[in-house]
Amino acid sequence: MLNAQPLGPPLITRREFIQASASVGGLALGLDLSAQEFGPPRADLPPRSPAAFISVGTDDVITIVTPAVEMGQGGHTAMPMIIMEELGGSWQKLRVVDAPAAAIYNNPMFGQQATVGSFSVRGWYGELRRIGAAARAMLIQAAAERWQVPPGECSAAASLIVHEKSARRCSFGSVAKRAAQLPIPQHPVLKSADRYSVIGTSPPRVDVPDKVDGSARYGIDVRLPGMLYAAVKTSPTLGGTLKSFDDSAAKRMPGYQTTVALPDGVLIVARSYWQARKALDEVKVQYERGALAGLDSAQVSAKLHEGFAKEGSLARHDGDAAGALSRAAHTLEAVYEVPYLAHACMEPMNCTAHVTGDACEVWCGTQSPQAAQAAAAEVLKIPPSRVKVNVQYLGGGFGRRGAGDFVAQAVAAAKAVEGHPVKLIWSREEDIQHDYYRPAAAIRFRGGLDAAGKLIALECSVVTASSPAFGRPGGPPFYTEVIATANYTIPNYHVTGVNQDIGVRFGFWRSVNDSHNPFMFEGFIDELAYLAKQDPCEFRRSLLKDAPVARVGAHRQLAVMDFVARKAGWAHPPAGHALGIAAFEGFGSFIATVAEVSVKDKRVTLHRVVSAIDCGIAVHPDNIKAQLEGGMVYGLTAALRGEITLENGAVTQTNFNDYPMLMMGEMPRTECYIVPSTAPPGGVGEPGTGPIAPALANAIHAATGQRLRSLPLTRHQLDFAVTRT
Repeated sequence: MLNAQPLGPPLITRREFIQASASVGGLALGLDLSAQEFGPPRADLPPRSPAAFISVGTDDVITIVTPAVEMGQGGHTAMPMIIMEELGGSWQKLRVVDAPAAAIYNNPMFGQQATVGSFSVRGWYGELRRIGAAARAMLIQAAAERWQVPPGECSAAASLIVHEKSARRCSFGSVAKRAAQLPIPQHPVLKSADRYSVIGTSPPRVDVPDKVDGSARYGIDVRLPGMLYAAVKTSPTLGGTLKSFDDSAAKRMPGYQTTVALPDGVLIVARSYWQARKALDEVKVQYERGALAGLDSAQVSAKLHEGFAKEGSLARHDGDAAGALSRAAHTLEAVYEVPYLAHACMEPMNCTAHVTGDACEVWCGTQSPQAAQAAAAEVLKIPPSRVKVNVQYLGGGFGRRGAGDFVAQAVAAAKAVEGHPVKLIWSREEDIQHDYYRPAAAIRFRGGLDAAGKLIALECSVVTASSPAFGRPGGPPFYTEVIATANYTIPNYHVTGVNQDIGVRFGFWRSVNDSHNPFMFEGFIDELAYLAKQDPCEFRRSLLKDAPVARVGAHRQLAVMDFVARKAGWAHPPAGHALGIAAFEGFGSFIATVAEVSVKDKRVTLHRVVSAIDCGIAVHPDNIKAQLEGGMVYGLTAALRGEITLENGAVTQTNFNDYPMLMMGEMPRTECYIVPSTAPPGGVGEPGTGPIAPALANAIHAATGQRLRSLPLTRHQLDFAVTRT
């Protein structure tokens, strides 16, 4: 069994970590975690200090500080696996804690401390291996000095160091204190993949025992002495601000403590959450409705379509698409569109804050400890270093918990009653109506075929909202992913992007642009296949198989697509059933999905979903399959019924009754496969979301001839059913 103790407060301060490690003779001694900024690792520099990531106690318990938070994606297991592979530690002696907010935990791929974008394993894989290998070398060096033998004659495994010639052995804990005093190896020797004993296996997840026995602590579970509670309501109109309020009736309610005015609303602090909610109901609030007061969903759609008339930013330009289209034997034009979506995390936004003098401590589920730290510091006008962030388990993140808005509100409440911790909990209605939404988007396509049915030209105009900060200098606009980066061989290919920011606040949503661009792009590719009178799978194969050898991405995508087609029985679907396929590259991985459906009287029955992924080296195969399944469910929910609509600048959905999730009984039979690969790890948490919508829509077309160019399916008067037979 795992040594998966309840973590209690899952984060300790730098001082506490150093003191505790020193007391047990661990590797973590005298470390300043904020001493320097870290960018991508360089071969001419040593790895980051093992002391920031590994502590070995005299009892041989290995504490791994993981830079990836745990929100159900397995970060508390996969990240330690990478370290333990190189360290040679015993998995049975493992303990995992979250990293504090500190620069040393900035992701090597993008320089921020955040668990987002499937960057955890692929971003940290190389660096965590180097850290583990460096720690192993330091432990071996310490043992070799004790025995007065060359370090090269010693090996480490199962938390033991062995000198083969003399048969002497010692535990990691017995030499950890000396090891911590040694210099960090400049170039630690890494294992070759054929010697892996941890990576590629599927040990029980570290977080599961706590979640099964109820000892796991999410942000909403925090309990502190003297704690008060807060409830909040903000302007129903997106972008609205507080004009005035009357809380005289609220002050007479049981448990009332104080009212706090926010820029866009008010919150009430009381002795219990329900007292805060009841008192909040009594507050009469007036708002300045702001610039979006008259906005509705029809206007959003119209504004997206207006973007097609703009020149936009060039994302890709191969050949002469306009000229080739004018000469094409057959042309096709279509516009696809998707709506806003909310994250709808099962655990609503919450945060506990405690303000004392010029310092603050917060407890919350956050995807970015530094963002939470910065949000709290901004409210109090104190340096971020004066804010301690205690990271809790996240009851769903999907990108939403990368923001700090709920942290700022909790800190404002705690500031008003200084000396008392305050737990702020959003209502479900507040959560759905004040999200950072997945942006609405639209794409106009124009495609051309020659007389033989070969795709010779494609124009794509992508219109959505995106922050300039998300862009990549010198590269295509961030929001044209999948479209501009397609692996298909199209001789004349032109892609532009228009950032049409309507004013509705937006943010990352699971799989980000890959949540909608594959639906639109793979849908149009399917349309072109039918225009060419070709099998949709074979049409895609023709766009991939003749790619030059150097275009590795095209060949990996083709291999995955062929693999999933075989597993799904593409050539011989069951009688009365139809299949749809989608395949693309995203987050450093290659994924393909086939949906199997039957349709009768506008009722779609989803019988089976088959997915395959080439994600490079598979660190934890069971978890990869779970992530593919989870991503598929998230994407299927959106495809079937996900839609945030606006009326007079306000979100009309309020709760799960009108923003429903996929139920367990609606889950189709699912098969997930990992295509063996020796490439560096790609992402797995995000890619599974994107292909289900196009695969399903393409399957429905194959069954009915009805082409679906917008989501959700409820827009098209289709019902949904599922069968596992």
